[in-house]
Amino acid sequence: MIKIGRNDLCPCGSGKKYKKCCLGKERDAAIPVLSLVGAAAEATVQGTIVQPPAEEQPASGRKSASKGDKLTLPKLRKLVTRDLQWESPAHESLALTLIEQMRYEYDKELIAEALMLWNGFSRIVKPTVKKEGAFCSAIEYFLSEEYGFMLTQGELAGKYEVTQATIARRFKELCAFVEEHTVGGTNEMLPPEIVIGSLKGSDKEKAEELVYRAMEAGSPKSRSQLAKAALEFDPDSAGAYLILADEAENEDEARALLKAGMEAGRRELGSAFFAENKGYFWGIPETRPYIRLCTSYADSCWFAGAADEAAKVLEHILELNPNDNTGARYLLLAVYLYSDRLKEADKLLKAYGEEDGAASFAYDRMVLEFKRHGVTSRLKMLYRVAKGVNKHVPDYLLGAKILPHNLPDFIGMGDANEAIEYVIMHSRLWASVPELLKWMLKQ
Repeated sequence: MIKIGRNDLCPCGSGKKYKKCCLGKERDAAIPVLSLVGAAAEATVQGTIVQPPAEEQPASGRKSASKGDKLTLPKLRKLVTRDLQWESPAHESLALTLIEQMRYEYDKELIAEALMLWNGFSRIVKPTVKKEGAFCSAIEYFLSEEYGFMLTQGELAGKYEVTQATIARRFKELCAFVEEHTVGGTNEMLPPEIVIGSLKGSDKEKAEELVYRAMEAGSPKSRSQLAKAALEFDPDSAGAYLILADEAENEDEARALLKAGMEAGRRELGSAFFAENKGYFWGIPETRPYIRLCTSYADSCWFAGAADEAAKVLEHILELNPNDNTGARYLLLAVYLYSDRLKEADKLLKAYGEEDGAASFAYDRMVLEFKRHGVTSRLKMLYRVAKGVNKHVPDYLLGAKILPHNLPDFIGMGDANEAIEYVIMHSRLWASVPELLKWMLKQ
């Protein structure tokens, strides 16, 4: 299955970013974070699976939901002392204490989840450990709340010889940490070196895995870190450049990253591949990151005022993929009209516009007619047709309704969101025809 990142072009063919189109319509319920931590911990601890002795079986039946008892106590101790890095010896000592305190009551996989939670928390928050039981009890209570073990703070207070107020305070700190650092589908508590160390396969496969994790990560910092790590394994990773561009500090930096990504994509695919597969690119999955880079670069050039560069790239996209699954034709028409390349605009409309019911083509036809002939009876007819396609566009074009600062999350044919998206993307074009706007205002 092809994973679509939040900043990739939506597979529905709208030409919009996934996060601005269909993201959310198909999103499943959130995955419990600790189950993800456990999966990462399991990937970190490799080796022969050994069934633990009978006396080490959990007494209370507190098991992770879908795992058998695959780890052993020696492996858990090795995870703490060799595989994980710690900010202080006190943090490492607490992790070893946690193993001993949980060994008789929990599956080893669940203990590993607790260890990964503590490792991420301690490395980022850097807490001072005055009494180990305060954090150990809070971590156990966190597991209880996550998996429904029905442990009370009173029970844990007795076990660790701390107050319930202490447990409640530390538990609240853990919850805040998890909420901040695990939004978006991957476990961001894992230090980057642990994530990288758990990867398998060739350098290219490692880069692909890091790009996937970056797309799913919840914070800009994590996405950037993982994308940069991917480029260490594969300098021509198009997906990594897409992510870094999206997280860039400014548009100039983003555009430079997108251009570098396009060059990397050309190197990765090779000139022979372009020659052989020209016209069929979108049907070949490995070409899609390159197409997305080109699309994002063209968008950036358009908003920066580099219309000729935008046109060049958009034409390149259509040469590679005439079916235009990514919607390059819409912006290309706007660029042609803005640059007074009216013959090219007319040719593009004839090639794609006959069966295209998008508001973009309907309203851009008006611009073409006005630039060619001024105010005509045909212009009036085209305006009526365009309003029939999407009646909301004039309100946003003429200022009757205020445009939001961002593109809408969901867009439907003929709805207000389609109008918002059209006006934002085509604002530069309409600003170039103020007389047409004045005419529309009088209608």
